[in-house]
Amino acid sequence: MGAAFVEEPGAAGAVEGLAAEGVTPWLEGLPGVGPDRMREFADRLGVRNLLYGVPRRPAALGAVCDALLPRGGLVAAPPPGEGTSYEVARALVTAVDRPNLIVVLPATGEGPAVGARLLGEGVGVAFGPMTGPRTYEGVLGAWLGGLERARERGLDLAALPAFASLGVRELGPLAVPTARLLYARYDRALGGRRWRSLAAAGARPHRLMWTDLGDRAEYLPELVGWGTAAALTLRALQCLPPLRGDTLSPP
Repeated sequence: MGAAFVEEPGAAGAVEGLAAEGVTPWLEGLPGVGPDRMREFADRLGVRNLLYGVPRRPAALGAVCDALLPRGGLVAAPPPGEGTSYEVARALVTAVDRPNLIVVLPATGEGPAVGARLLGEGVGVAFGPMTGPRTYEGVLGAWLGGLERARERGLDLAALPAFASLGVRELGPLAVPTARLLYARYDRALGGRRWRSLAAAGARPHRLMWTDLGDRAEYLPELVGWGTAAALTLRALQCLPPLRGDTLSPP
């Protein structure tokens, strides 16, 4: 995709439409998306956040973080390697050393415990992909526990973003009903005692993020809910299906 894409009015309209519905668009990172291109997307289309699906070199991540930080953008990337130990994740955080880096961690196995520890140290995290409500329960526990640790250390809870992602295409027809179950559980979590205590200390809700939407993102109109996020390819932004308002909340 060249500079002509940035002139495409459909992409800018898609970003505005998503924002109007309370959905934060993320750009799914491609190998050629570097700091200059992301700066252009942020300034002209309003897509400030970038999600990488594969590990990137710390220097490359740092350069993109620097490009997006003045625009309030976040850069999410997984640590290198098959497993995700705390030491590996912490090494990535130390090497990049940028406040807008989000560490992508598995929603199962060691991921939740590592994420809770990083949140407790003031590092933003993204858990996923989740497979359903049971996986989400583990993520919720890690998120709340991590914020509680951060509060004990006197950290700024408002500066700790967190995300929980659902891979849409892999679930196929089950994606929409699963997303609705997660969104309902999300609402209940925000009404709970633990969250109310953290919110009073300045914490912000995490966001459910829909990933692996494909170039057409045909499921996205069924996944619209306030306070969610959607990771989109350039092509999906260019030809996003029409949105119909909130489709996740009960009628």
